[in-house]
Amino acid sequence: MARSDFLLRHPEHIHPALWRATQVARPAGPTVPTGYPILDNALPGRGWPLGQLIEVMPNQPGCGELQLFRPALAHQAPERSVALVQPPHPPCIQAWANWQLAPERLLWLQPSCTADALWATEQILRHNSCAAVFCWAHPIRSASLRRLQLLARQSDTLCIMLRPTAVIGHTSTAALRLAIQPVRQGLKLHILKRQGAACPAPLTLELYASHRKAACQHAVVDLPEMA
Repeated sequence: MARSDFLLRHPEHIHPALWRATQVARPAGPTVPTGYPILDNALPGRGWPLGQLIEVMPNQPGCGELQLFRPALAHQAPERSVALVQPPHPPCIQAWANWQLAPERLLWLQPSCTADALWATEQILRHNSCAAVFCWAHPIRSASLRRLQLLARQSDTLCIMLRPTAVIGHTSTAALRLAIQPVRQGLKLHILKRQGAACPAPLTLELYASHRKAACQHAVVDLPEMA
């Protein structure tokens, strides 16, 4: 088959920006593995996109949104910081240490308002000063989201914006949008937006599988019945 005939039958090979509606797109930039094979298979480039805005919408704060990104943070350069901008609760340094992540990498920023939180996030992206930045900010106008996406594309930062589930139906310039809710041993994750084909079904991730497997290694203790 001539190359021209092959390209007519498979136009997705003409340019990296092209893909079929049934395919997951090829990433425009680098990615970092999520640490969860089922999620890697559902994302372009088999990982979290670097230099792109990622929106995560947990149905309640503290349901595992940071734990979701723990494997990716472990793959990042250890000398670069991770910024938490306006989190709803103070970060737990002991949990950070238990994840085998150096506590001195953590930057906790607590601005007094949403505008200052967005400004701080913009500066982190503009100077490419952190391996990752997590920003909790609400409400956010569309213009602010566009500016964050443009600044993220000029960096290699893992950029995560955490927003309430009330904005699920809103339009967004983010390259990836996720809604998460806690389930036993982990999270149920809905991919609301990704580059390429839509994701029809939610994914279930076991965040604490290692603890459960470790518990199963203990011998069963049979106690005699009470008289």
